[in-house]
Amino acid sequence: MLTFFIGALSGFCLALPVGAIALMCINKTLQFGIKSGLAVGLGAALADALYALIAVYSLSTISNIFLQNQELLRIIGGLCLVFISIRMLFGGPVIIKNKKVNYKKWPRDIISGFVITLSNPLTYIGFIALLSYMHLNFKSFNSDLVLNFSLGAFTGSMCWWLILIEFAKFLKKKVNSTFIRRSNIISGFVILGFGAIVILSTIGNI
Repeated sequence: MLTFFIGALSGFCLALPVGAIALMCINKTLQFGIKSGLAVGLGAALADALYALIAVYSLSTISNIFLQNQELLRIIGGLCLVFISIRMLFGGPVIIKNKKVNYKKWPRDIISGFVITLSNPLTYIGFIALLSYMHLNFKSFNSDLVLNFSLGAFTGSMCWWLILIEFAKFLKKKVNSTFIRRSNIISGFVILGFGAIVILSTIGNI
C-alpha cells in the first residue's frame, strides 16, 4: 500500500508542470467536451505509468532500449506537437453548442497524449529522482511491488488530469466561441514552439 501511495504521489507531482499536454487537455475539453480532454489525460497517464515501470526496472534491458532510442522518441513526439498545433491554428471558427457533442475521435486523443508524454524522457528521470530522494530501492522487488508503483503513478497522474478537466469545465461556462478560438490560436503557437524546440534540440544533440 505504501508503494502505491508513493507511486501516486510521484505520478501526480510529475504531471503537474503545465506544458503542451495540459494545453491540449484544456482546449480539447473546451471545444469537444469531457471525453476528449479525458482521452488526452488518459494517454498521458498511461505513458507516466510506463515510465514508472521503466524506472523500477532502471537497470534492466527494457530501460536501456528506451534510453538508447530517446532521440527517435523525442523527434516523433515533436512532430506530433507540430501536427497538432497546425490543426489548432487552422481549425477555423469554433461553435459552442449547448447540446451534447457526439465526439468519436477520442482514441486518437489517447494516442496523442501517450506519444507526446512518452517523447519526454524527463518523466523517467523524474521518477528516478523521486525514488532516490525517498531513499527507495527495488533491489528486492517483486511483481506486486512493481505493479503497485506503476498503478499508483497512473492513478496520481489521472487525478491531476481530472482536476484540470474540472477547471476546463468551469471555464467553458464562462467563455464564448471567440475566446475558445483565440485560446486555440495562442495554445497552437505555444505547442508549435514546444514541438520546434524538442525537434531542434534533439537534432542538435545527435
